[in-house]
Amino acid sequence: MDGMRRFNVAVLGSASALEDSSQGLKAFRVGELVALNRGILLTGGCPGLPHAAVRGAVSVGGTTVAVSPAANRAEHAGIFSYPLNGSIMVFTGMGAKGRNVILVRSSDACIFVGGGMGTLNEFTIAFDDLGSECAIGILVGSGGLVDEFARLASLSGKSPRASVIIESNPDALVEGIFRQLRKEKISA
Repeated sequence: MDGMRRFNVAVLGSASALEDSSQGLKAFRVGELVALNRGILLTGGCPGLPHAAVRGAVSVGGTTVAVSPAANRAEHAGIFSYPLNGSIMVFTGMGAKGRNVILVRSSDACIFVGGGMGTLNEFTIAFDDLGSECAIGILVGSGGLVDEFARLASLSGKSPRASVIIESNPDALVEGIFRQLRKEKISA
């Protein structure tokens, strides 16, 4: 190890989106880039866009952490029908909403790719809870409610403490996230 801190980066998005869709390919690329930047990829352990990001990270030798809503492996696979192939699995037993709080608060950055109401829940937690040393990434043009997140944030009347990076290109988004995280680490 060279002593450089490894950042926890959550990739959040629709569990129902197809992994081989254009959204899924963007999520896969985000996962690759997180791993290539030596980040640890966190997800909610679900299928869809988060799992596409896991596949991307694993394809380049990255480390992934699945923060599951289930209490154990049997529930994760049986009740939730979630994949069991994360490098590390954390079982919260707290359902999706409780899991979301743990997942977001365990992250240095959250990247939003596609998504619906569950992703909106994760976004509001990131908006409210992530500190000034953290970053929120929004991949616009990736479908679902994500394109509305920046607009919703501006309507709230308050700003997040975390830096918000909005890009339509996965490479530019991940580069901006890591640039911000490394900058905050140096000045902290």
